[in-house]
Amino acid sequence: MAELRGHLLIAMPGLLDPNFYRSVVLLVRHDADGAMGIILNRPLDVTIKDAWAKIDGGVCKNTSKLHAGGPCAGPLLALHDGRQFADQVIVDGLHYSIDADHIKQIIENDIQPSRFFVGNAGWSPNQLETEIESGSWLTCPATETVALGEIQQDRVWIMLTRIATMRSVMPQLSSRFVPADPQMN
Repeated sequence: MAELRGHLLIAMPGLLDPNFYRSVVLLVRHDADGAMGIILNRPLDVTIKDAWAKIDGGVCKNTSKLHAGGPCAGPLLALHDGRQFADQVIVDGLHYSIDADHIKQIIENDIQPSRFFVGNAGWSPNQLETEIESGSWLTCPATETVALGEIQQDRVWIMLTRIATMRSVMPQLSSRFVPADPQMN
């Protein structure tokens, strides 16, 4: 399977694991050692400003929600478009940071757009590939708009499920498969 870093995983309706039910995951890493991603649509009831006051006590103007990035414990991390603070470029205009100094700069300089997460989702070697092949996930390329945009978080899964489903169905709907005689349909 091709590397899926920079792609979205869209949980299929039959994926009932409460950690991933109706989730949209951005893959930050995917290689022979496994995969790591961030669930994009799990906002928490705490703001970044409130969390930052407990973590650092420094200046923070960001009042948006902190997100649960997945069931695996991990440090605070950020998705943003500030290349100067990037630990990794995911796709054009979308950067990932986990370095504490970079996180501090993003928060204190109020780099926007940005989203902050605690935790992540992880898969051992070949685990994600097996889940995709079994039909647990749809995939599509990630975009800055989906990862950082203002799409309502309760709607992003529905929207992406429809788009990814249409992409997989459209090749079979090609006009070359439509019979010349409609009665043959």
